[in-house]
Amino acid sequence: MTAVQLHIDHFIGIWDKSPVDFPLFPRSYSAEEQNEREGRFSAIQEKLKKLQSKKNRRALKDGDAGKSFFPVFRDFMESVFDFEPAHLEIILSDSFKNVSKDFFYKARQFGPELSPESIYQGLRNVWIMNGLQLMMGVPVEITPSVFAYSMIYPYSDNLLDDASLSAKEKKAFSERFSRRLHGELIVPMNFTELQLFRLVSMIESQFPRKDFPGVYESLYAIHGGQTRSLELINCNGLEEKVVAEICFEKGGASVLADGYLVAGRLSPEQERALFGYGVYLQLLDDIQDIKEDTAGNTKTLFACRGASVNLETFLYKTIHFGRKAMEELRCFDGTEMNSMLGLMNRSIESMTIESVGLNLEPFSDECLHNLEVHSPLRFEYLRIKKSKSKSQRLSLFKKYFEQAPDWVTLPKNSTWN
Repeated sequence: MTAVQLHIDHFIGIWDKSPVDFPLFPRSYSAEEQNEREGRFSAIQEKLKKLQSKKNRRALKDGDAGKSFFPVFRDFMESVFDFEPAHLEIILSDSFKNVSKDFFYKARQFGPELSPESIYQGLRNVWIMNGLQLMMGVPVEITPSVFAYSMIYPYSDNLLDDASLSAKEKKAFSERFSRRLHGELIVPMNFTELQLFRLVSMIESQFPRKDFPGVYESLYAIHGGQTRSLELINCNGLEEKVVAEICFEKGGASVLADGYLVAGRLSPEQERALFGYGVYLQLLDDIQDIKEDTAGNTKTLFACRGASVNLETFLYKTIHFGRKAMEELRCFDGTEMNSMLGLMNRSIESMTIESVGLNLEPFSDECLHNLEVHSPLRFEYLRIKKSKSKSQRLSLFKKYFEQAPDWVTLPKNSTWN
């Protein structure tokens, strides 16, 4: 039995034992408090629009745009979403801000054809890896491997999700990519493969294969998980246990690879903890993507379920499961572990509640009411904002970086060949 299978079995065991009752949350909101926060949200959006205006952008020079943006962003996170000062000290630290800017420019230089949405997709993984760097007590920075692995997502995931490609074409791509991950220097068949193979070379430059076998075992594991996840397409009648194993493998292996590409080496305990963190993030993704997965006939624990299946059971199990899995991350001994775990739990549970509020149909009125009182914003307000912007986080990301050409210079020696 492989280590990955052992991790899957461990977390399937936790999943099976997770309660199905409504979880307790640290904070609830009255209708008046939600109304207050919605007013603040709208006011802060107006401030961001003013910062984004051409007139103001011309007036802000020598880094003033960044200095103007971050206090507004802090106000947004603190007064609307109630993030604690210790949490904000992490995400608004100079190191986190600098790696975000650095990744944006490296991504734009490496793949000028990529959309802001694709760069944001990669940046989300950068933030996960930055969090792991903090937990491991290593510098928070964009290393060649942090960059490369985070850029693999926009290229490989988008190709595998492309509905215009046949299953045969996706399988052929997957096989070629697997050969490259295993060290073969094969000729790319298209531009996407060329970019992916360049990214693999960056990882090889930082972690030689003979010295860091765990790095490449983790990459084989995530590739295997992504390939196996193709079995979920077409709602093909897989048993629930098999669906759970496939979803756990894909999510767990992804963050396991994050960890290896940050540290180069991990202990068995650290491996397992990171795998569980990845499973939790995968379950969150599956909640967020219920509509898209159902429309695309992709089966998950939440999508393509019969009308008789009570999704609330899976939702509550997910939150209980995640809290248990996150505790295993205490095996890391970074200097800010309590604050980091608090930030991670707060962020994930906030996004889970928000995702339910944006996917009303599968959940009962009772479930929605019980969750809404733990949201700083009413679900109706969230849906209105969602209809105006594909993603509030993506919108903030765009507002931040649309100013960047005026106030950030591309770092020297910022590319890797």
